[in-house]
Amino acid sequence: MDTVADTSVTTAPRTTAGPTVDVIMTCYNEGPYITAAIDSIINQSRYDLVERIVVVDDGSRPDTLEILKGLEARCSRLKVIYSGGNGLPKARNLAADHCTSDWIAILDGDDIWTEDKLEHQVTAIGARPNAGLVYSGYLQFDNENPENRMVAHVNDLGGSSDLLRDYFLKEGPIIPSTILVRRDLFEQVGRFDARIKVFEDTEFYGRMADICEFCCIDKPLLLKRVHANSITAKRQEMMAHHAFVAFHLAARFPRLYPLVPRRLSERARKLGNTAVELGSDAEAGRFYRLAVQLSPLSWRAQLSFWAHRLGLPLGAMKKKAAARREGQVAYGQ
Repeated sequence: MDTVADTSVTTAPRTTAGPTVDVIMTCYNEGPYITAAIDSIINQSRYDLVERIVVVDDGSRPDTLEILKGLEARCSRLKVIYSGGNGLPKARNLAADHCTSDWIAILDGDDIWTEDKLEHQVTAIGARPNAGLVYSGYLQFDNENPENRMVAHVNDLGGSSDLLRDYFLKEGPIIPSTILVRRDLFEQVGRFDARIKVFEDTEFYGRMADICEFCCIDKPLLLKRVHANSITAKRQEMMAHHAFVAFHLAARFPRLYPLVPRRLSERARKLGNTAVELGSDAEAGRFYRLAVQLSPLSWRAQLSFWAHRLGLPLGAMKKKAAARREGQVAYGQ
């Protein structure tokens, strides 16, 4: 999966056909993966639109710093800012300080774009001029077994008549590495809130949903790397973070307050699904019970709770996980 940057491909002919794009990245000890991430930008079919790639290193070890310095020497559009102790949202904002293009794209240091990612998104922009944020589906792949991939189709919120409400309830998911966001609107909503340490992207999308339209491309344009502990760690803490962000958005937009239980019910239900897939049945039961307690009238919560209690979902979830590996169904549904 990982490749070595082609030193001969440091620039591409520039054209005027399309908006300009700056790519912002953060890196923290992602030396083993950062080259593949940068390569996936350089190898874009519309790399001609990319004005600059700005990487903020947030205090990596010397081995990662050495790789970054080598990449910076090879790619004329790459600028690395060596910093530390920022945290993810602040580091992204620091990278944005150096952006001047029409649009900003985000790519995490261990993710990989498909070669046609920007091409599909700039085409969508042309068709949807009122869209301020474009996102897409993605493929998750196992870092230990790169050929083990699961397709993740996302909710299309592009036709919503009340985007803020629908985003709050349905979310997406919108993965940062898939997005293309108008830079003027990014600035207008106040960028990422550095006070939020987990799900700061969720809170940011909520503010964006209040001022512009979204556009979804239901095609996997990203390969998202899953590390060994990515989906198993601290699910109980994740519920607390979900609650914090939900109330944070509701405090900004009070009409969302009545919807908080429904949102958190769905978050709990999906954490229950993940627990089932990982074989943690007792934990899954706790999450499904919480989902019902939060929203007793939710048919999804009730179905998940009773199916699990009756011993029905485990085999089905295992089959579903196998189907995902074959690229047949969506993740997290």
